[in-house]
Amino acid sequence: MIIKKENLKEFGVSPLAPVIINVQDDEIVYQRILLVYGQAGPRDLTYHSNITVEHHADNFPSTTWPIFNSHFKCLVHLDPGPNNIRFTFDPESCSPGLSPLSTVITINYIPMLQNPPLHLAMLVAKDSKCVIDTPPEKVVSGDNNLDSAKAKFRCAAYLWQAFTAEQMYRNGFGRRVFRLEEEWQQDTLSNQESSLRQTAKIHIIRTQYTLEELLDPERAQQYNPPPGSPPTTKEDLYSIFMNALQEYGAPFDKQCYVAGLILDSHWDPEMKLIRGHAALGGGGGHIQLGIFGSHTTHAWPKFLEEVVSCFQDETQTDENILANDCQESGTWWRCCNIGIGAMLHEVGHALTCPHSASGIMMRGFNNLNRTFTVKEPNNTHPITPSDERCDVIRFRYHPCFRIPSDPRRSIAYKDVSPDFWPLDDSFLISCSSGISLVEIHLNENYVYHLEYLDERIHEDDIELSLEDIMNRVGWKHGDELTLNVIGKNQTENTLHNAHAFLDNSHIVVPIHGKVLKSARLGRDQGKEFQAIFNKPQSSFQKSPSSSIYSFSPKKPYLSQIIIKAGLFIDSITFIWSDNTVIEIGGDGGGEHEFTLDEDEKIIGLNVRAGFYIDGIEIKTNRRSSGWIGGSGGSMHFLHVPKDHEMIGIYGSGDTYINSLGIIYKKS
Repeated sequence: MIIKKENLKEFGVSPLAPVIINVQDDEIVYQRILLVYGQAGPRDLTYHSNITVEHHADNFPSTTWPIFNSHFKCLVHLDPGPNNIRFTFDPESCSPGLSPLSTVITINYIPMLQNPPLHLAMLVAKDSKCVIDTPPEKVVSGDNNLDSAKAKFRCAAYLWQAFTAEQMYRNGFGRRVFRLEEEWQQDTLSNQESSLRQTAKIHIIRTQYTLEELLDPERAQQYNPPPGSPPTTKEDLYSIFMNALQEYGAPFDKQCYVAGLILDSHWDPEMKLIRGHAALGGGGGHIQLGIFGSHTTHAWPKFLEEVVSCFQDETQTDENILANDCQESGTWWRCCNIGIGAMLHEVGHALTCPHSASGIMMRGFNNLNRTFTVKEPNNTHPITPSDERCDVIRFRYHPCFRIPSDPRRSIAYKDVSPDFWPLDDSFLISCSSGISLVEIHLNENYVYHLEYLDERIHEDDIELSLEDIMNRVGWKHGDELTLNVIGKNQTENTLHNAHAFLDNSHIVVPIHGKVLKSARLGRDQGKEFQAIFNKPQSSFQKSPSSSIYSFSPKKPYLSQIIIKAGLFIDSITFIWSDNTVIEIGGDGGGEHEFTLDEDEKIIGLNVRAGFYIDGIEIKTNRRSSGWIGGSGGSMHFLHVPKDHEMIGIYGSGDTYINSLGIIYKKS
């Protein structure tokens, strides 16, 4: 049971006993290694002491963690199910003669096996020696071999997990965290034993490239070619890693998230270059991948018992044998920060996070040590949780971070993307799955964001005033304003140059006068077209069977749409009742005809779009055309805002239909 500080005397407990601050007794968590923060001992003295963490089931060795001026942080191993954990404070250094004081709490660990995991993978050359850059004093103990590298990688991954879980919790998002792919094997997280446990699996991915080819300077991300050198045509390290994963097969043959360590990275002191290293994250297709080199792993902890010492090791980096990455790794504890933290940064990109204004997704990884230690080299004050920050909003609705209390998400909206709708002097942002975040950028730099995280409110339509946004971010004349919107289904869409978009969306057409254009889907390339459904009434109409013109009192209306499609929309032909025709696109694809009655109205389009317009469905006030075309790209619902009506379609095309949007006005 956790006893609050103010109730210690009431329960007959010493006020010096450990108090756990960030975890409640009998709480449920979702990761194997839990970061615990608390206080023990006198609160008003300067002293160092220790706290010991013991598992009542004796299923993991006891570990000892430092206390500095009453503050402590420790990493606690958990098994699935309830865990009774004892925290024992040694008061000898501050209160001689006082017996050790203990606090016992129960923590329930439930693995989220239904969530997609983060896979750990090591890329090695086909003739790799399977060693990492290591100082001579560590080579003797075998700290440079493959087994050592795997243990360090595994420990780092559990630190990522503990860090991210704690940041999610502090930001009010519950005990959310990604899970690691685990299997029953020899565990390496303790230096006191090596038992069989469920522990992080590491895939060894052999590439077809030789060691010499991987270490080619032109492939190194930090390589600066001589002036005037032609750009290299060699496959880059990210592509090499991605292709190797695809060749490996399962589990990388379906949607997956991967943290990739390039084992053979090597510091070249003569070139002052880390060969075989790239720090990149993102992905394409079904693989989301973040990669980093192994040149800093010599400074990483191999075991939980080494975490504190590695984050406080002030040994100087010898640049004759080791990399001083970004000139920010001059000591081993900083090297540990950079390596583990910067790789987490790239994994963050693989989990959809862009660069942010601060935190890990900027360069906050320089302070990663502060999460796990209460003391920092050259810092006389305890490191408390208020000194740490992480940008975690994007993870709130990520599939890797789901918890049992989350409501089920509709499969129908799993890839429906947000869309932008111009109004008179504002924007309507619409996404059927709901909107979680709007990021605002000035001149390509993040400056502000708006959150929509209340589960009680389904925000699928948000209206934003352009003037209000400008005031929020301090817009000045000439600044380019960009909006990036993330849906609760993890889709996103970006509106570049919001001022120009709003200005260009107001147009004038016959009959209707001033109207609005939606954002364009696809790429703006090829011959432009604009099809307004109702045309001005003409005095004469040409007969389809002759060249004779006759008087017609009727207003021409859009009577037929012919679409040719295969995997993409090849062409669209619009035909009006007066036989006016607009045809755009190429000659391929099978033909689909959709005939409209005179009083039938098109009220919206469902469109899949990427580089081209992949597929389309026409919606009228009476029926649907059914799906026409392919299934690539992301889904968009082009349905007009409330109190508006659709009056036309616009876009562009050449071999295929390249872009589409709709034209609408107030009803």
